[in-house]
Amino acid sequence: MTNEQIVCEIRNGYSVTDYMQLLYESNLPLIKKFIKPFAAYEPMEDLLQEAYFGLWEAVQHYETSENVRFMTYAEYWVKQSVQRYLEKCGSTVRIPSHTRQRIRRYKKPYRS
Repeated sequence: MTNEQIVCEIRNGYSVTDYMQLLYESNLPLIKKFIKPFAAYEPMEDLLQEAYFGLWEAVQHYETSENVRFMTYAEYWVKQSVQRYLEKCGSTVRIPSHTRQRIRRYKKPYRS
């Protein structure tokens, strides 16, 4: 069963938890690759849980009519979910996400 077929089954409401588990487990190596840059900030188990939530969001928003593979689409949602988690829980002083994005944008040219 392909990822796209599994997503269709989930969106149709057939055995949602089983199919989500299948989707997660079959793509676990790829999900770990997506969240590897964030592994220095939090334990990997926490990041994998957040990645699961991102995968769920990707399933909810995925359009099968577009010619895009599901995991290519899900990469954005998984990374966004993990990044938001780190922004909420990562530091003692909470900085709003739009401010963090602005700081990241300013620091990017200086890293090279």
